[in-house]
Amino acid sequence: MRIFSLGLLALLIACGAPPKKTADKIDTGSAESENCCCKSTPATSEDGKPVYENANRMECSTKQGTCEPDVQCNGKDPVQ
Repeated sequence: MRIFSLGLLALLIACGAPPKKTADKIDTGSAESENCCCKSTPATSEDGKPVYENANRMECSTKQGTCEPDVQCNGKDPVQ
């Protein structure tokens, strides 16, 4: 009986669930500011050109825009 118990214990240890994976360290984006230069192309834009404006990331996402480097919001043409 003792050998059976040890064998069963060894089997349970060998076939146990794999170790839980820890979540990878997620970068919270602390290096990025909350505000960005939002590039969007609204239906009312002139000649279908994109519009660049200062906004926060949440507002930009609701406009289906993309956050671009600040240099584009300072009145300079976008770098291509």
